[in-house]
Amino acid sequence: MPELPELEVIKAILAPRIVGHTVRGAEVSRPYLPQPAELGEHLVGWELSGIARRGLYLVLSFSSAVHLLLHLTPRVWLWHERRGSPSTSATALQLIFDDGSDLRLIEGRSARPAGVWVVTSLSSAAPLQKLGHEPLSDAFTAAALRGVISGTRRPLKALLTDQTLIAGIGDAYADEILFRAKLSPVRYTHTLAEEEIDRLWEAIGETLRWAVGEIAVRAGGALFEREIRDFMRVHGRKGLPCPECGAPIAEILYDAVRTDYCPCCQRAGLSRATVPSKGGRLRRASAPGSPSVHGDGSRPDRTTPSSEAETPRR
Repeated sequence: MPELPELEVIKAILAPRIVGHTVRGAEVSRPYLPQPAELGEHLVGWELSGIARRGLYLVLSFSSAVHLLLHLTPRVWLWHERRGSPSTSATALQLIFDDGSDLRLIEGRSARPAGVWVVTSLSSAAPLQKLGHEPLSDAFTAAALRGVISGTRRPLKALLTDQTLIAGIGDAYADEILFRAKLSPVRYTHTLAEEEIDRLWEAIGETLRWAVGEIAVRAGGALFEREIRDFMRVHGRKGLPCPECGAPIAEILYDAVRTDYCPCCQRAGLSRATVPSKGGRLRRASAPGSPSVHGDGSRPDRTTPSSEAETPRR
């Protein structure tokens, strides 16, 4: 799913193409999206005045003081068509501009439906109501992160991907941030020292800004159908060598979330016990074919070299 870096690049690509243009028509082919009558009332005849991002949402603002919120899901993307070619069955929503171009919301096969809302106030818009800190904003300081962490007892990855605390980070960039910070994704927040919190704060900003730059270069000013992540250091690299130490990147499955990390570089503050879970299991594989480690500490094959999961000291 597109996360903050992808959305920032999409925003930067779209803005010079469509901001300042007036909507001349709107077409919708999905019953769960705002219908043409609603779009016609609030958007048609009005100029698109700006594009912004809040968390995992793109915000298209119009001169009518109305905003269109877009939440892109896996296999859903935006396409700007300059040639006026006919839309296909995959086009869920289409805004037609005064220069003959159009913006299309494309839903691929088996895609989870995108979220689209027409709102008159961003401050009261339901999807944005409970979003947390913007991690690239000036207000998100190391002190602000300490405030987020204070009083919590949860794995670090769970905290980073909680949109009510920090908005815009998903599974992929949480993995990259924790790798840069040299902190385990299953380390508990209440065990962090002040220096580790500062390191995590620096890693959040550095990782997200680095990713925006890498995606922008690879996109070359063109919109993209899939996330560009070939530059990532740990996410999606299970079994490949760590770029820092050469150890195989490990994958764990915890609370139905897959996480990639380096079991050597990200060991600080961990014991060699199993991770407590909500009745679920933790599966760790430092390389393809390595054994599973279950929540009770048992192993399916005791003859296989040790591959114990890691747990924060409590």
